[in-house]
Amino acid sequence: MKAFLFYLIQFTWGLPQNLVGLIAYLILKRSCKTEKYHRSVITYVDKKNFGGLSLGCFIFIGASRKDDWLHDTKIHEYGHTIQSLVLGPVWPFVIALPSVIWCNTPKFVRMRKEKGVSYYWLYCEGWANLWGRAATKESFVSENFIKTGAFGKPVKPARFELANKK
Repeated sequence: MKAFLFYLIQFTWGLPQNLVGLIAYLILKRSCKTEKYHRSVITYVDKKNFGGLSLGCFIFIGASRKDDWLHDTKIHEYGHTIQSLVLGPVWPFVIALPSVIWCNTPKFVRMRKEKGVSYYWLYCEGWANLWGRAATKESFVSENFIKTGAFGKPVKPARFELANKK
């Protein structure tokens, strides 16, 4: 029942981003590796310097990255999937547009590099990390995500992480 509601909401309330994601998935699925991840589909894009992109329940991740980075990026991008579920038709404006600008504008890329500002400092990116961890019940493993994944600050252990340590 939960899965049915997830997809019903994604393909009604979050239709615009899921429709674009579905089209991209259908175009890429023959030439790219794909896998299920929780209630999403991940497509591994073989393009140099490609990071990650979430369009509803369709996630696209650079295929040539290290395992730790891939693990953490799956969690992060799934957080954007949850944001899509919550925000629906305003997701493209509240999450996607600021994220694309923050990620790709040379001024912001330079600022992050020169001033040591975490990519996850921006509200939509830090929020994606928190939602992704909560929804997947998985922990980050790479130093970058652990040290800066909570709006540029260290990620505090979640209840499920504390419970697993006992």
